Amino acid sequence: MKFTCPHCGERTFSPLKKALCGGMTAMGKNCPNCGGRCVNGKASLAVHTILTFAAFVMIIITYLFHDDTMDIVYFGLIPLVAAWVIGFLFDMCVGKLIKAIRHE
Repeated sequence: MKFTCPHCGERTFSPLKKALCGGMTAMGKNCPNCGGRCVNGKASLAVHTILTFAAFVMIIITYLFHDDTMDIVYFGLIPLVAAWVIGFLFDMCVGKLIKAIRHE
């Protein structure tokens, strides 16, 4: 399964390479065919924002209402790791690539 490059229209990106392209503010990855830089689109940005906000809320609630140190470690670390993994899998399998807006 390959994903389409927005520059040349060829299917050149593997799911892992697509996930590693980054978000809209990242440099992106070069297309092996045409050399154009590609990043994940607005859907990726929205999903990462929602996941990060949900993890932040869970961490704040855990910090305020739990007294045990291990609860804070587990319920503080698990939401962050889960948000990162779910966001990575979303970038890997869903959404489309767009042209990078950074030119460096």
